[in-house]
Amino acid sequence: MTSCPQCGEPGRKVGKITVEAHTLEAHRPSPNDSDDWRFCRSSSCAVGYFVAGSEPILLDQMGTVPFPKSDAPERLVCFCFEHTVAAVAQDARSGPESTIKATITEACRSGLDDCARKNPEGVYCLGNVAAVIRTANQVPTEPETACASEGQGSCCPSEVQPSPPTLSAKPDRSGVAAAMGALGAAALSSACCWLPLLLIGLGVSSAGVGAFFDAWRVPLLAASAGLLGLGFYLAYFRKPACEPGDACATPSLRAGSRNKALLSFATVFVAAFAFFPEYVTVFTGDGLSPTAQAAPAQTTIVYTVEGMTCGGCASHAKTAQEKIDGVASASVSYEAGEATVVWNTSVDDAKVVAALKALGYSATRKAGR
Repeated sequence: MTSCPQCGEPGRKVGKITVEAHTLEAHRPSPNDSDDWRFCRSSSCAVGYFVAGSEPILLDQMGTVPFPKSDAPERLVCFCFEHTVAAVAQDARSGPESTIKATITEACRSGLDDCARKNPEGVYCLGNVAAVIRTANQVPTEPETACASEGQGSCCPSEVQPSPPTLSAKPDRSGVAAAMGALGAAALSSACCWLPLLLIGLGVSSAGVGAFFDAWRVPLLAASAGLLGLGFYLAYFRKPACEPGDACATPSLRAGSRNKALLSFATVFVAAFAFFPEYVTVFTGDGLSPTAQAAPAQTTIVYTVEGMTCGGCASHAKTAQEKIDGVASASVSYEAGEATVVWNTSVDDAKVVAALKALGYSATRKAGR
């Protein structure tokens, strides 16, 4: 619905925040109302705001008197800085230039205005201020104010228009936050694999770390997928609160493009983290050794190893056992959860258990070995 249901005049779109700010509490929009609110500028119409599917909001249901809806000289024409029609008219007659208009213009340039919330029309007041000045000086309508006479609401001179309402100064970063949350959750979901390896590389005990994160791997992966999906929804499918050109519209298109590029970047890294345990052995080795066969004078013992969370763990476990005095070679299988140790000297199970315990794993000699 773009025309007033009572007078038929075309309405100017306003943000829902404007309607909420200027409507008495009992008549404010419900959460289920459409966001396509319109303002009726007709001075003879009792409707203030209207939207398809809901009863219009009448002037007596508003807490603010919009400039076009009254001819009282004490009504506000500039709602951000509270200048009345009478004050602007008197100022216009007192000199060749309006000091009030100059003050408002400078304040707009400095970003001190908040028209989306304070002006019931949801836009800059300078078009209406200029109309009051012309009336006070009995100056004919000029082309620059055509938008006010055509039911388009107040307009802002070209030198001020680049300054958007304070409400829209900050781009929506909710999609970025969702993407970063997904990236963090994915990193933690694979921490069961990469964090123990990192700690071992730094010479720090990783006991219990891998098992803790392994228990949370599935929930963290689910959270990562959910946040990534939310990011795509916010970036590509969510209907904007304000359409381009509206009073509350976000001015920067670059911000949206950057958000989508960051979302694509995050998707690649989420996948890389999520599948890290599957390909980590490309960098660390799989822990298996083709030389783990006993010579006649050697003894082969198989141990059950618990606590490994990925193939990278097997590689470090293999290295740790090969450093034990008396061990000729070792081979560790993550899939089987076993370590095969070939001893040159007498078997010392305690040394194997201690070496693996330092990495955060537990080991027991298999029965019958």
